[in-house]
Amino acid sequence: MRTLLPLLCAVCHLTLAFPAQTPLPYGMVSTFSPHHFFELHVSIPDSGPIFAPLGSSISIPCVVSLSSITTSTSAAPVVPRIKWSVISGGVETQILVVQGLRVKVNEAYRDRAALLNYTSLPDDASLLLGDLRPSDSAHYRCEVQQGLEDASMLIYACCVWLGVVFHYRDALGRYAFSFHQAQRACEAIGARIATADQLLAAYYDGYEQCDAGWLADQSVRYPIQVPREGCYGDMDGQPGVRNYGTMDPDSLFDVYCYVEQINGEVFHDSIPQHLTFNEAQSYCRAAGAELATTAQLYLAWSEELDHCSPGWLSDGSVRYPIVTPRERCGGPQPGVKTLYRFTQCCYSNGKRSRTSTEPTSRPGGARGPKSA
Repeated sequence: MRTLLPLLCAVCHLTLAFPAQTPLPYGMVSTFSPHHFFELHVSIPDSGPIFAPLGSSISIPCVVSLSSITTSTSAAPVVPRIKWSVISGGVETQILVVQGLRVKVNEAYRDRAALLNYTSLPDDASLLLGDLRPSDSAHYRCEVQQGLEDASMLIYACCVWLGVVFHYRDALGRYAFSFHQAQRACEAIGARIATADQLLAAYYDGYEQCDAGWLADQSVRYPIQVPREGCYGDMDGQPGVRNYGTMDPDSLFDVYCYVEQINGEVFHDSIPQHLTFNEAQSYCRAAGAELATTAQLYLAWSEELDHCSPGWLSDGSVRYPIVTPRERCGGPQPGVKTLYRFTQCCYSNGKRSRTSTEPTSRPGGARGPKSA
């Protein structure tokens, strides 16, 4: 009996950039003379989107230009006030405010945000943001104000895009990968095995998975937000990332993979006919695409792809991405839902026009095996 499954196809474009600067200590040093006034100019170099891996650091540039004007008055000039904020989902949140020697950092960004070079270069208001988390994918704003007048500049830095960590298991069942098999499994779906820092960054943003998985340092860990029976690990009743330590490479576990970028854009197609896996492959090829990988789907989900309809993927799994949880779409939590009972979705490296509609018939809360 054939199964009606819509398809997922991908066409993506991303570029990785790594900052090479070293952060300076928190604080500000004023070098303003009491016999000078300054004309304010603010700019952000047009460097395009910033791509960085989870757990790493980025520098978002903002340059303050103060043209000096010598005066005979002894009145001290007003030191500029610099504010960085983040805009995500239409909501603006303050990151830090600096004026002179005064520094105020939002508690949510304490020990993660600082002005990169201001202690040595007062014109440089670039923001250093460290220990990057999935929620740091957003737009950022640099605002500089001098004096009581409206001498302020609002400069929007470009977007920051990060990767996503996800749990992956063998199609044959739970805990079937040796360490080297786990590495190859991630590579086969267009990802790489995650690092401990990347898993920790995902945990800090709310990620939870009660399944032990390999990481790049040959350790086995899993992230738990709500401790419960079977998920205590080495931390008893405390939330955190459970750690089995370095394990024998022949031991069998699942794996945590990490995908940072793909050369395309994932899109979803709904079609009115029944398709087998082979027919799904042919459908994608006819559209100038190919079956999407699991990694491509997870990255698209992290960038807000939401469809409550399962589709074939290239590794033989059937999954669907849910950003906004709703009834009959995999339970109360967002995520990429997996139908493990199937065995075999689409990918393209070029954009194409399409129309997609979500079907009225949606799958029930199909999920993987319940964690022990």
